[in-house]
Amino acid sequence: MITFYGYNTINSLKVMMFLMETDLPHDFVPINIRGGDQHTPDFRAVNPAGKIPVIVQDGKALTESNAILMHLARKTGWGLPEGVEDQLLSLLFYQASTQGPYFGQVEYWSGLAPKPNPDALAQYKGIANRVITVLDEQLANQDYLCGDGYSIADISFFPWLDHHEELNLSLAEAPHVQAWLARVKARPATQKACKLLEAYHLAPPKKPD
Repeated sequence: MITFYGYNTINSLKVMMFLMETDLPHDFVPINIRGGDQHTPDFRAVNPAGKIPVIVQDGKALTESNAILMHLARKTGWGLPEGVEDQLLSLLFYQASTQGPYFGQVEYWSGLAPKPNPDALAQYKGIANRVITVLDEQLANQDYLCGDGYSIADISFFPWLDHHEELNLSLAEAPHVQAWLARVKARPATQKACKLLEAYHLAPPKKPD
């Protein structure tokens, strides 16, 4: 049995999508990061870094969403198409090092920062748009990021791209990404995962006084 600590967040959604695709038995433990649950002694005993998502399996904790995806894919054989593991690893690292941080910066400078900084926003949107272009080129001749088979790479990139409208990031010049996004959103497991986590309302962070 897997114990899954998470909430209604970008990275928690990745793990929930995998669990819904595979029907792996699990217990979900909500950790309200706006309410400070991540700082409690009980949770710090699970993950001293105080971050979600975390899974605990056979008494061992594993952190970092993409590491969790790879671990579960190797354990189950799902989401890891044959012959593409190196390419898939490259995509997971790209998501963690580039898409995640820079889409997050776009979110921050779009309204969460205490003072506007148009130059910073423009810089980070430029990088985010480059990510979209790279993915569009990747998808030009295939349905999914690692070919014709759905994989954990698709799961990893989906949550931030699903928020592109909120971030004012246009997909108008990325038709292949648009089609891919629609395919992933149409999957029953994606819809179920989103619905399950939406039950845990994450209040928007407050701007500093």
